[in-house]
Amino acid sequence: MTLPRSSAAHGSAAGVDRSLAPYRRAGLALCTLVAAALAGLQANGPESTAPQRLMTLRPAATDRVSAADAQPFHAESWISPLDHTPTVHCSTLAPLPNGDLLAVWYGGAREGAGDVAVFTSRLAGSDGAWAAPKRAVDRSMAEEELGRPIKKVGNTVVFPDQFGHLWMVYVSVTVGGWSGCTLNVKTSTDQGRTWGSSHRLNLNPFLNLSTLVRSRPIYASDGRIGLPVYHEMALKYPQILWLTPGSDGSLRDYQLRSLPRKDDLIQPTLVPLGNDRVLMVLRDGGPERVLHTAFSHDNGWTWSNPVHSNLPNPDSAVDALRLRDGRVLLVYNDALQGRETLRLALSNDDGVSWRPGPVLEHEALKEFSYPSMTEDKDGRIHVTYTWQRKRIKHVEFNVAWLDQASTPVTASLP
Repeated sequence: MTLPRSSAAHGSAAGVDRSLAPYRRAGLALCTLVAAALAGLQANGPESTAPQRLMTLRPAATDRVSAADAQPFHAESWISPLDHTPTVHCSTLAPLPNGDLLAVWYGGAREGAGDVAVFTSRLAGSDGAWAAPKRAVDRSMAEEELGRPIKKVGNTVVFPDQFGHLWMVYVSVTVGGWSGCTLNVKTSTDQGRTWGSSHRLNLNPFLNLSTLVRSRPIYASDGRIGLPVYHEMALKYPQILWLTPGSDGSLRDYQLRSLPRKDDLIQPTLVPLGNDRVLMVLRDGGPERVLHTAFSHDNGWTWSNPVHSNLPNPDSAVDALRLRDGRVLLVYNDALQGRETLRLALSNDDGVSWRPGPVLEHEALKEFSYPSMTEDKDGRIHVTYTWQRKRIKHVEFNVAWLDQASTPVTASLP
């Protein structure tokens, strides 16, 4: 893979001091402030051009709804096996060109532990069951492929390009916590069954720290992919990483573009609305504890200032997508504090207002979090999420179930 403007710092993992003294943390914070200012200037420079119209990249829809799907349908299953790893977190879903679904998450002894690895599992349309998890990258693999010491790996997204290649973007940390991470890419030519080597992206002018990823991208007709990312050191704000893939699986170019910044809003979720319009939904890490939304009228290049929605957010990730009937579906934690309740909400006005819908999970003092959602070629909706930090759970339903469901789903699993 050819990566313009990228380089890897080489060194041995042995003897690396992985702690930061207070004065070094202060220095990193100062560098981050300067880097943020320079990144904003660079991202909005006169040479930048907005992407052409957005398009949807997913398997072609079937022509009709089956008689079975005309009736409410809802099913639950596990993606990660029982006791596969002590903890799991942060799943995301990718619809593949052949109609399969690929789930990716990380698991290990605990979040941030050295033994954490990124796993994938495939749901083949004809099988109806998730395949055994496969290890895609871990700390030692990342160290070898990147040529630098790695402390831990974490958040990962997977998505296809228009040429049929599959891309993986994942977080790695060399020093400090999540705010000290960098982004890396891998590609697959066989729809995620095997992966090429990792390559590090250079995104910040100082130390290349603190760019994280969480949600799936949007696609422009000129070939660019707009991946929502965010910054989390000293200042917290959303960004879009515009990637230009080559037909041979290379990365021809990439550009990090800052979005309207409001303190403590991170993990942007992007929803194409049609007619050059895009909805952004933002996690609130500040004291307001409410979901924020913003809008773009030029394919995600410039944005309105974020405003309050009518839904709460306990500093937790969300996901959203536009259904084929035009409504926007959101999955979120319906609380000001805690992640005990995972719920759906619907918008009939492109995300301006929301109507709370059915509850997927609710149990006191438990965690159901970090949902990811997609709609398959048959119009069925798939949601994956962290289930009590122990397993990755999968819920599948159709629009008929969504429209009729109004009470919490309480079905227990073995």
